[in-house]
Amino acid sequence: MGYKDRFSEACKIADFTANPIAISGYDVWNVQCVQSGRHVDIDGPFFTEDEARISADLLRGSYRGVKAVAACHCAAWNPDPAREKAIRIQGLQSREMLARRLGVYLPMPQEII
Repeated sequence: MGYKDRFSEACKIADFTANPIAISGYDVWNVQCVQSGRHVDIDGPFFTEDEARISADLLRGSYRGVKAVAACHCAAWNPDPAREKAIRIQGLQSREMLARRLGVYLPMPQEII
């Protein structure tokens, strides 16, 4: 299955996946690499692991050791509705940028303001 096929399957998921371990927690996927001994986020956040892996595969030519990593976010740990809204908007923006890199048309949902 190619990148475009995997991406179209990943786009069927509209929100972050719930983390079964954390109460009201969800998994956020990012693309990281090690620079100067530190893990640095290069791309993301993404809603799904497939989106993050596709992005990591595309970035391997520019960065060594790029990989998709998950982080658990939980609204109960630090309640901030603005942050929760912002991370979902950033996820949509990351999805749109990945779609452009792949040359795929992606109808974006309207943000509720």
